[in-house]
Amino acid sequence: MTEDHEKLTLLIISLLNVAVLSLGHAGNKQLLILGALALFWLSVVFSPKANFLPLMLFYLPWSPVLKLRPDSFTFFTLVVPAIFVIIFLTDLKNRQKYKTELIVLLFLFTAYTLLVKFINQMSIDMSYFFFIIMLFFIPIYAKQYMKDISFEKCTLFLTAGVLSASAASKILMNFPQMLRYINVYKWESVGLTRFSGFYEDPNFYSVQIIMAVAAILTVMSKTTKKPLIPLQLLAVLALVFFGLLSVSKMFLLSLGAILALWVFSLKFKKQNVMYEAGALIVILAVVIAAYFSDVLTAEINQYVFRFTQSAFTTGRTDLQIMYLDYLFSNSDKLFFGIGFSNILLNLRASHNTMIQIVWQIGLIGGVLLYYWQRLAFAPVLNRIKFEPVNKITFIMLVGAYFLPWLALDFLSFDEFFYYFLLVLIGKNYLAEKQLGGNAYG
Repeated sequence: MTEDHEKLTLLIISLLNVAVLSLGHAGNKQLLILGALALFWLSVVFSPKANFLPLMLFYLPWSPVLKLRPDSFTFFTLVVPAIFVIIFLTDLKNRQKYKTELIVLLFLFTAYTLLVKFINQMSIDMSYFFFIIMLFFIPIYAKQYMKDISFEKCTLFLTAGVLSASAASKILMNFPQMLRYINVYKWESVGLTRFSGFYEDPNFYSVQIIMAVAAILTVMSKTTKKPLIPLQLLAVLALVFFGLLSVSKMFLLSLGAILALWVFSLKFKKQNVMYEAGALIVILAVVIAAYFSDVLTAEINQYVFRFTQSAFTTGRTDLQIMYLDYLFSNSDKLFFGIGFSNILLNLRASHNTMIQIVWQIGLIGGVLLYYWQRLAFAPVLNRIKFEPVNKITFIMLVGAYFLPWLALDFLSFDEFFYYFLLVLIGKNYLAEKQLGGNAYG
């Protein structure tokens, strides 16, 4: 079986599986749900480990419903420890070596956060447990398999996962039993309904779309097969459509920044200019058609209302100032944090990932986290100097990851790790295309 056939087979199996999962939830059939969850586990565990990231990116938008009951734990997260054990044992068998500094840093970070938890009398919850597991797991996975992971496959699976989850959630919302999944649907109204897919927050839902759009535009900038470009454009337009349904200012601003960088990159592109220009014309035509039609009239009106009748940051600035005032007034929390616990200041989130990092693990913990990513990923990243077009494209991809940090508390979400790894793979993908060969040599 060729690589393309293997990729399409795995994608079709995944799509059929979430279709069965949807039917199970729609009809409240536990047997179908259990079968879909079992197939998810089997496909992730027994598929070649280079497929782990593409599969997790596909199922990430489905994670809130990868469970038997509304109050049960999602199987999406439960599969990670199993893969961790398998890969770790394989590493021992192959006698793979890891930097002593990284191992020491990981144990130091764990001991540090546990000590802060103990001092602040905070309990060890599951979110903390899985965060620590991911800190250990992601470097091991990246070191052994990163060179075999296809950015194009990751982009395809991420896009298919987001679009299928968006379409399915629009259908499933009409079934009363789905209302039992309180954390699946949360209607937020400012005169009209905001769409949030399977996520309870429209902003977190739109993060997936922002990342998928940036990934597609990255791949499209290197596409040599002309028939693929219309399909890529269609996927971008479909993603933007679902993203606009969220009526998220963060989505609209981030999307605008990403598209602006992509358009700017065309200035440095040496080939396929006509296709890129055609893409711009198609996107512009669709935007104009949507504006003057009734397709998105309600959402456009709500965007106008949100930008003109409410504060630009929708109260986020006040919350961030509240957190900063507290942190600078309490030096112990500023330097050490609260110990990575599900505790909010005045029961309100900070809506800023950088502030959340300081709040949770302090400045010291933030420094340790920074050195973790340096030690973990520096050995598997290329070091070539990008040409201007690739530099701008990479900035666009990085922006898709970091821009939502300005408006959301991202630290405890799976996207924090998986999208970060996707960005790094995208960096090597651009380097490989620039070199015309393997970027890992």
